[in-house]
Amino acid sequence: MATTPQPAAFGSTPWGKDWVRRVEPITVIRPNPMLPRARSLVRNDAVSLDHNNIGEFRCVVSAGKRSETAVLALPRYSAAERKSVLRILARHTRGGATSGDLPDEVHAELVASKLSPVPDSTEASCTCSGRIDPCLHVTAATYAISLIVDQMPTSALAVRGIDLSAATTSRDVLRRWMPIGSLDGSAFFG
Repeated sequence: MATTPQPAAFGSTPWGKDWVRRVEPITVIRPNPMLPRARSLVRNDAVSLDHNNIGEFRCVVSAGKRSETAVLALPRYSAAERKSVLRILARHTRGGATSGDLPDEVHAELVASKLSPVPDSTEASCTCSGRIDPCLHVTAATYAISLIVDQMPTSALAVRGIDLSAATTSRDVLRRWMPIGSLDGSAFFG
């Protein structure tokens, strides 16, 4: 029996939920008619992450016959904030940050320490001529980013300037492989 694929769940982790709240605030006066179309664009793979630099997410959104580029810019963490974030990561991760996954406790502690991965001051720009702010393309890009961040929470911190290799030291990473020459064949096969 074939099952139909379930639509993508936007904001299924606290990491992605922060991004969804940018376009779906809790205190809303009237529904935004663009949200279903933006979600549909993401579900139909019409949004792709062009590149992810420190300080910005750049997405290409293909809506209809045109493709537009939406850029969401975020401020980097300051040096003091970076140290605090790295301390929090060191307490909660033991080699897990390199896999892209982070526990929800890290997010909760970052928010409690006023170091939210999604700051209040994000800037968005788009190449379209739409007059609505945020436009359909920025809204769709925000949903796409929420999916990316749900799957790989470390990207939320990397875009803010956190070097995740600094969060894990070599003693935290388990040694998974050993050189074959270091094995004693007679002792190993006994």
